[in-house]
Amino acid sequence: MGVTPIAPCGALLRPAGRIPADSPSLHEGTPMQIDPSAPADKPETQQMIVIHKALRREFGLLPGIVGKVAGGDTARAGVVADHTKLTLRFLHEHHESEDRLLWPVLEQRVPLERSLVETMEAQHTVVADLIASLEAELAAWQADASAAARDRITGLLTRLDAALAEHLDAEETSVLPLIHDNLTVAEWDAPVKDAASNMPKDLRSRLMLAGMVIESATDRERVWFLNELPAPARLLWKLAGIRMYGRYVRTVRGA
Repeated sequence: MGVTPIAPCGALLRPAGRIPADSPSLHEGTPMQIDPSAPADKPETQQMIVIHKALRREFGLLPGIVGKVAGGDTARAGVVADHTKLTLRFLHEHHESEDRLLWPVLEQRVPLERSLVETMEAQHTVVADLIASLEAELAAWQADASAAARDRITGLLTRLDAALAEHLDAEETSVLPLIHDNLTVAEWDAPVKDAASNMPKDLRSRLMLAGMVIESATDRERVWFLNELPAPARLLWKLAGIRMYGRYVRTVRGA
């Protein structure tokens, strides 16, 4: 499967405030959009694509990262398993919020597209089943780092990458235009806020998840995403998160 291009180290670690001169400055509570010409009374669905880019990149990389762990290397298996579990949690919460807060509203607003919504839900079920299988395998692999468990996990991750790519392609092509035309901004924001509230609460995990989103973002996407965070979180990202995420990426990917 294709992998979203990875930012070079220099771009990854540059301060988030280094943006084009015509970009808005970061002020807590200042509404902003990625595309300043987009209508403010319509959902800006490009925001979803920013999240999707992170998911595509991480799940495209994971089979190769796991597959390179030597049998019996429990230290390396632990590092990679922890990252895999965090990334699976990211995907799980993203999909759970859509299942509860997005698909029912969309089906109500566009009843003629019920079959499309059902396809989205069915694809989510396939992904959820693969996540559950991976979580069970990861627990055992983290304990013994067996080559057999590693290979099973690599196979499941390869299947997940393919299923996720198929789902995200369909969502971006067929669903996001319907959302833009038929949902309110508040209805669009609801699943995003819900997913964020259910992510891991520890500071390190939250900073690493932020880094995953920021890594493949454009300058304007980066500014938008950071502007969605509370002011203390933005400051913490600048002071510590940028360097923490750089070290994390090098450790996980073995660079």
